[in-house]
Amino acid sequence: MEATNDGLWDWDLITDKIYFSNSYLRMLGYDYEELPGNLQTLKDYFIHPEDVDNLLQEYRVAVHNCRDSLQLQYRMLHRNGHSIWVHSKAKFFEPDADGRPTRCVGINTDISRFIKTQEELLHAKTQADMASKTKSEFLARISHEIRTPMNAIIGIGYLMQDTPLDEQQQSYLTSINSAADSLLQIINQLLDFSKIEAGRVILEHAHFDLEQVFEKITRLFEISALHRNVSIAYDIAPDVPRFLRGDASRLSQILNHLISNAFQYSRRDQVVVRVKRLPGEQLVLEFCVEDTGLGMTAEKLSHVKERLLKGSQETGGSTCGLGICNHLIQLMQGDMRIESAPNRGCKVSFSANFEPSRLGEKTLVNQPRELSNIRVLIVDDNTIARTIIASTARSLRLQVDEADKPLEAMDKIRQADNLGQPYHLVLLDYRMPTINGLQLTGMIKKDRSLRCKPQVFLISAYHRDEISSTDPNAILVDEFLSKPVSESRLFEAISQAVNREQRLQEISPLLVGDEDRAALLASARVLVVEDNLVNQQVICGILKKKQVVTVLAANGLEAVNAVTEASEPFDAILMDLEMPIMDGIEATCQIRRQWPAQLLPIIAVTAQAMRGDRERCLEAGMNGYLSKPVNPEQLYNTLVEVLRARRDQRAASPQNPTD
Repeated sequence: MEATNDGLWDWDLITDKIYFSNSYLRMLGYDYEELPGNLQTLKDYFIHPEDVDNLLQEYRVAVHNCRDSLQLQYRMLHRNGHSIWVHSKAKFFEPDADGRPTRCVGINTDISRFIKTQEELLHAKTQADMASKTKSEFLARISHEIRTPMNAIIGIGYLMQDTPLDEQQQSYLTSINSAADSLLQIINQLLDFSKIEAGRVILEHAHFDLEQVFEKITRLFEISALHRNVSIAYDIAPDVPRFLRGDASRLSQILNHLISNAFQYSRRDQVVVRVKRLPGEQLVLEFCVEDTGLGMTAEKLSHVKERLLKGSQETGGSTCGLGICNHLIQLMQGDMRIESAPNRGCKVSFSANFEPSRLGEKTLVNQPRELSNIRVLIVDDNTIARTIIASTARSLRLQVDEADKPLEAMDKIRQADNLGQPYHLVLLDYRMPTINGLQLTGMIKKDRSLRCKPQVFLISAYHRDEISSTDPNAILVDEFLSKPVSESRLFEAISQAVNREQRLQEISPLLVGDEDRAALLASARVLVVEDNLVNQQVICGILKKKQVVTVLAANGLEAVNAVTEASEPFDAILMDLEMPIMDGIEATCQIRRQWPAQLLPIIAVTAQAMRGDRERCLEAGMNGYLSKPVNPEQLYNTLVEVLRARRDQRAASPQNPTD
């Protein structure tokens, strides 16, 4: 026992006599028999004053509860005055008649170096956390400072597209817009990396509509799709729930990046997004984005996968965004897989965990019997897109035929009409070579040989008002369907076609129909609250393109006064956050004392882009949140959404502000 460096002791719990080994005393700087071996010596000389009471209480409790062992860490005092951390292991022996021990033997091990290392690591972590926080705050501030002029650059570039430009000027403008978009992507990735590094990426758990996620993605890429002559096809399995609970924003971020990459590398006219539910008790969805690009060699694919496995902070260049996506997918308890081969494109799949949403408790279980008697012709030159729409229609028990060419479709329509088995409905894709969907609609509706003309549904990534302005045949279309066409959206449109008004009233809370966006925006009167003159010009210019009437306020106080003194109430307010005199949050709080959110929607338009900004806006009473630089389509879509909700609310309640 005396040969060990650990300190041994033997405590008589009846007499409080304690034997201390030589190694025990040497650990504390004392000689053998220099101090008496008893409890008083332990308390007065050996144990740190701040630890004495807690230590003895632990032993009293252990004895009272008849425990057989005890392990503790505490401080002891060296003869020279410095503290020593020890790990003490004790065993209890020789129980009395009541079963309580009368003797305790233990060993103390010096762990001072270990504790010092822990303290140094804790200090280093604290310093790193402080540095990370400082960096995050700096990135948030610099992001705000960059986004303000970026909003002007991108916004004015958007407005210049409608001005007379020669070929060289148009080339310069295209380069400016492309560079601005790239810079904005870098800013967003810097912020995401900062959040990931600081461990501050927290997923939301909110109810959302998966169809709306895909609809917004389609609208986001519709201009890029037109320029690149690439379309998005969605193949959503029938058992995928429409309503989910999770983080819709982060899901959109992942899909946006993967689809953007697919657009960039696709050589042909199709990007396919597939969604299916994986087997198991949990609600796990698998998303897959396929492009038709050059693909990757096995060596290149292995390199990309290796960089992803090292963590998102290690990725760079073209894999930078993939690294961020991979981290978000892991937070969703999923994983990412990449498959590719030379000249066979690339397929990126990922799984994500969701929860069922109570929004989906009411489902479309009772479909009209007449649907099974409806004959439908689907016309699309794209085989994948046509197959997906046909599968969706067949899931509704429709009688489905297909045609890949407009003239073939006309032959089928005439033949069916002559046989007395006319098609009730024709689903046309808008973008087809030689004869597009609108031209084919005109051919069908103007064909005098047809005794029974079918109703025509036009499927497009564009909005009705955007298509209507390009071709007079648009007025002949019975229904416009925006991509992606889900089972529930197709069900609603067909139900309208067969005049099932009672059925529509039952399902209308769950289904979203097309709106005349142009009319809704053109009738709007919007207060724009922005202190930056260039940004005022940009936002008003974007809104003017849709005939929105705008009124300007340079700060929050002017906005409050404008709302209070307005002879005619505003339909919506676009509110900047950081302004002199009164900021956007305070202005919103004051406006909410007069007008509830349902009757006067307020949308934040801000250069702030850190986590918590959106929550602050919503807590203040705002209805929506847009980050600068403002994307025109996102601005239009958000305005349409709040204006539609406001219109419905005003129809159901008085239009006066709160008393």
